[in-house]
Amino acid sequence: MTLKHRTFSAVRWTTGVAVARVLLQLGQVAVLARLLTPEDFGLMAMVAVVLGFGTVFTDMGVNSAYVQRSDVTQAQRSSLFWLNLFFGVGLTLTVLALSPMIAGFFGEKRLTPLLMLSSTVFGITALGQQLKMTAEKALDFRPVASIEVVAALSGFVAAVIAAYSGKGVYALVIGAVVNATTVTLLAWLILARGWRPLWRFRYADVRSFLGFGGALAANNLVNEVNRGVDLLLGGRMLAASALGLYSLPRQLVFQIQGMVNPIITRVGFPLIAQVQADTHKVRSIYLKTLNMTAATNAPLYVGIAFFAPQVITIMLGDKWLAATDLLRLLAIWGFFRSTGNPVGSLLLGMGRADLALKWNLVSLCLVPPILWFGAQFGTEGLAWSLLGFALVMFIPGWFFLVRPLCHAGLLSYSIATIRPALIATIAIGTAYGLTLPFTNPYLHLVVAVLISGPLYFGISILLNREWWDAIRELTSLGGRKD
Repeated sequence: MTLKHRTFSAVRWTTGVAVARVLLQLGQVAVLARLLTPEDFGLMAMVAVVLGFGTVFTDMGVNSAYVQRSDVTQAQRSSLFWLNLFFGVGLTLTVLALSPMIAGFFGEKRLTPLLMLSSTVFGITALGQQLKMTAEKALDFRPVASIEVVAALSGFVAAVIAAYSGKGVYALVIGAVVNATTVTLLAWLILARGWRPLWRFRYADVRSFLGFGGALAANNLVNEVNRGVDLLLGGRMLAASALGLYSLPRQLVFQIQGMVNPIITRVGFPLIAQVQADTHKVRSIYLKTLNMTAATNAPLYVGIAFFAPQVITIMLGDKWLAATDLLRLLAIWGFFRSTGNPVGSLLLGMGRADLALKWNLVSLCLVPPILWFGAQFGTEGLAWSLLGFALVMFIPGWFFLVRPLCHAGLLSYSIATIRPALIATIAIGTAYGLTLPFTNPYLHLVVAVLISGPLYFGISILLNREWWDAIRELTSLGGRKD
């Protein structure tokens, strides 16, 4: 298969797994939101902050360095595997030991056993992570997709059974542990293909990976602080029930990004790494990635902003309607955050984790005080602070990250980002006005989708033909060669 065919095959498979995973996650949220309380979701949001920070250290960035490098020996791969396992198990033990202190920071003693159980995910994940990265490095996403769908389904079933059994917030943790365990077991069954690590660990084998990986891990740590500081401050300053009302709409926004963005970025990173010496090709890939991400995300986020009450009623139930305005604000913020995400593929593909670290360190100096100020006005203050910061950093993000690496102009960058949002606003705004008489939330949303969908595609064919052509090519090219 040519690089083009392998790329589109990879995108098709990541699309399938992303859609399936998010549908399962949304189904899980829809069920558990009716079985659990906002307080339960608030507690899990605090656990998620700790897990997010811990994930940064599960491999210290060496797996990404492994993907970025093209000349990895068997000895190096084996040493990297044992290093990953060392980090994962060490992190599990660290969180186990620190759980009471972390619970004390949040003022929630109930967090201690939740954190202890959740910490097992780090060691479990480390056992199979390199096998997944090896397949992704080769753009062989079909088996990875199958594994991730089965694991997501397993986690969904486990969480729902636990919730129906009265396990409360533990249902969320059990689902996460079952998901991670299933991924690792299936990775060894399907992806290993006879490979076994040598009983060997040499520092000399991994030393060259630790420079790139260390910079990436430091960058990911700072990025995770920036990503989770709203929950960190919310957990410290707000009641668990208020944090739950904020965190569940936030989770819905992130799940959309988790459906769309990995389709592009998981393929974009190894693809850019393969052509990194050709600036013209890198620029072309990045701008297409950005346009594809924005054009796919825009109707989803804009639709949620317009139809937030209907989405909450259908997805979460009437008891969550107090979070309507939060969902609107977070949806707009989610769109701008999602369009900034593809720059990660550009930075990693070009081997510039150091530049990403510098950028996130600057953000780290700005984000916490801004969000602390917003938190003084409650959950809506947090949401407004996130949105305002995303808007202010739009042009600086291009100037310091995109322009130096691929020489993309501000106009091209802005068009790729803003044009899809404007098209979505026209299409969905029209549908919103035409469906105002409907009172049933299900009928209201279905009719709005039937109106806005063709409108969005029709306008995109006229004004964003590149995206439409990519969608057509994606669904037709090389289907029999996967």
